[in-house]
Amino acid sequence: MCKTVAIIDDEAEMEYIYSVMLESPLKKGLIELKFFTDAKEFLAWFEANDPDLILSDINMPEMSGLDILGLIRKAGRSIPTYLVSGYEESKYAKAVKELGVWRFLTKPLNFNHVCSYIELDLGLLSANL
Repeated sequence: MCKTVAIIDDEAEMEYIYSVMLESPLKKGLIELKFFTDAKEFLAWFEANDPDLILSDINMPEMSGLDILGLIRKAGRSIPTYLVSGYEESKYAKAVKELGVWRFLTKPLNFNHVCSYIELDLGLLSANL
């Protein structure tokens, strides 16, 4: 029943922040996190793995979250995806719609909302009962 959430963010400290944010489902064994600070590292891992959800920062040095999502969709894989940005969605509205982004999250992140979205979108709410 454990679901894999792949997180791509070039800021290494975000791994700790997400693990704290998602502490409840992590402790219950409902999810596991795979954290990547490099888009190429994620894409290499992604070739052989099927995460249940992908959460990616948009602005990263080598490859944007939009680029990553474009490659995922080009490969024909439909996986729930969240994009995170310090900018409002309107800046990315066309790309977000075309790429089928499930949720667009703006910084600063609301930890409770992110945890609730993940639990809802992965069907974990009934598992919490």
